[in-house]
Amino acid sequence: TPSTTSSTTTPSTNSSTTTPSTILPTGEIIDCKGTAFEFRDTPICDKISDVKGGFDHTFALLSRDGWQVPAAEIASDKRRVKIHTDQPGIHVYTGNYLDGTAQGKGGKMYGKHAGVALEAQNFPNAINFKGFPDCILQPDQQYKRNITFSFEYSP
Repeated sequence: TPSTTSSTTTPSTNSSTTTPSTILPTGEIIDCKGTAFEFRDTPICDKISDVKGGFDHTFALLSRDGWQVPAAEIASDKRRVKIHTDQPGIHVYTGNYLDGTAQGKGGKMYGKHAGVALEAQNFPNAINFKGFPDCILQPDQQYKRNITFSFEYSP
């Protein structure tokens, strides 16, 4: 698991369903320009201290059914993971509640912000906001979404 401080994690978005001071959706898609959520030139590892507690937020993507768009990228010195999806959002969680008691590979203990999770998904609480993508699946409907992970390694 990449550490949020030793890798570069960059969501491919400049809009969010929440503000940096809240984790609850407002029903609006919020422009992130000039906030801790603006990732155009700065990765999460350089912004994490600007968000109280760390990231646990959903960012809006410019996707639509059947068309995958870049959602996020994680990069370290030798590895890179790229995520593309047709989901409307990418949720970013930065291990905010890891407290050093979780033991991982090789006995390594994981402290706060020792990992990052990137989850392609619909917007949280979408059922309660008319402007958010529909999240109700009817009995006669099929749910199908696409998420592609591409991995690169250079020794």
